[in-house]
Amino acid sequence: MARSLRTSLALIAPLVLLCTMSGCNILGPAYIFIAGPPKIQAEYDLDRSRTVAVVIDDPDSIVPSMGYRRVMLATAQELLAEKGKVREVIDARDTMSVLQRDSAQERMSVVQIGRAIGAEQVVWARVEGFNLAAATGEFRPNAQLRIKVIDVTANERAWPTEPAAGYSLDVSMRVRSDFTPSPGPEQRAAMEELAEYTGRALAEVFYTVEKTFSARAGS
Repeated sequence: MARSLRTSLALIAPLVLLCTMSGCNILGPAYIFIAGPPKIQAEYDLDRSRTVAVVIDDPDSIVPSMGYRRVMLATAQELLAEKGKVREVIDARDTMSVLQRDSAQERMSVVQIGRAIGAEQVVWARVEGFNLAAATGEFRPNAQLRIKVIDVTANERAWPTEPAAGYSLDVSMRVRSDFTPSPGPEQRAAMEELAEYTGRALAEVFYTVEKTFSARAGS
């Protein structure tokens, strides 16, 4: 198998050089066969040796229901565990319980939240947008998160070093252009789907995924 791959690479290398010089576009299928399908790379690798908690912070109550935040949180945690990016993750119910006690008058820091639930590192995501419609008014579910990873033990930010506000994640779902949910059950189902999709995109910040299947691809 290794010899076969080396042979394939040797055969395609002259073509890559030729096409680079001439600007041709004949390499698509051959290149994908060798390199694999396009991928969206992880932004940061979590420390698997440390207990992780995911915190969905929504101090401005942008998400219309605590239930949707719970869906977002649970989806992100489940995927991080499933992909082997965390060894031990704090139960979403414990995290939500602590967040419910947090108040606008006495806001807990991320480190305080982490310590309260027994986490050594926290994936903190502040909600900055959560909508079913785009600015134009068309049905286009979208969300915006500001993400940081906090080292609770060292009481410092692990990622990103810049910008100070954190990593910006814009999520835009791909949907049917001819569909608009009616108020009531359809709208609630669309909100829940957006919450799940946003949780998936949040988790994908920490692992590489094929672009075709990525929730970040439309971002």
